[in-house]
Amino acid sequence: MKLQRIQDVQEPSHKKHKSKKKSKRSFLWLKFLLITLLLATTLIYGALSPFFNIKNIQVKGKAMHYDNQTLISGSGISQGVNGFRLLFDNPGKFYFLRVGSAESAILESYPYIKNVKARFVLPSTVSIEVKEREAAAILITDGTSLLIDTEEVLLEEDPDMKKLHLPVIKVKKPEVLKLGKKLDLHESQLSAAYKIYDAIKEIDSQNQDKLLPSIDFVDVSDPDNIGFSLQSRVIVNLRGSDDLVYKLNAVKTVFAKNIKKDDRGRLDFTSDGNSVFTPENGG
Repeated sequence: MKLQRIQDVQEPSHKKHKSKKKSKRSFLWLKFLLITLLLATTLIYGALSPFFNIKNIQVKGKAMHYDNQTLISGSGISQGVNGFRLLFDNPGKFYFLRVGSAESAILESYPYIKNVKARFVLPSTVSIEVKEREAAAILITDGTSLLIDTEEVLLEEDPDMKKLHLPVIKVKKPEVLKLGKKLDLHESQLSAAYKIYDAIKEIDSQNQDKLLPSIDFVDVSDPDNIGFSLQSRVIVNLRGSDDLVYKLNAVKTVFAKNIKKDDRGRLDFTSDGNSVFTPENGG
């Protein structure tokens, strides 16, 4: 009787795949551990080696409101400190070699600074790059003037208004005033004021006689009675921001033809859209 040869029993394919996946995972874990160990060793060596001590602190570009030495001092970084240790004083984006403690210190100290990047540049340099905020308007409230940017961040208190050619807006006083922080203003206040300024500019662009130079400030402190001041002697009450172009053209005409140069008083718009001037002396 002939004996049949028994063929080798092959391992099922699903078990093969499982074994390969297990081997791959083990390899990845080993690779991860080796990289982590290498990184930790590098950081420890860097933190102990004087080769990475800071020798140079540079400011890239030029800020308009702060000189380079001011920004360097405000960063809190001193020459001789180890660069790798700096990265972990206030952990932020240290994996990009960003010095979080310096960035926080500059943002807290200088309200005009919008963004800052302080980087440790191997082997011994820190590079500081800043972006400044741009002033957008002056707010007046209870005898105080406040300079803000487009994001309503407070840049200065009581700025020199004569040197700034910016919209001046009277608002209800914010509860909290802190340099470098956004003011708690009602959203509609500034949008209504900017809307009035834009409408005035549009009208002025179509005429030789300009209204804007006579505007002292736009008043949005009372949302039901928004208006503006003309030459510090006539208060205009627009009542609301509807029909702005019509109302502003009417103000321009009345102010030029019906109000004398020494008159003081109020110019109010009634509910039906008519304007009434009431002299201060009641005449």
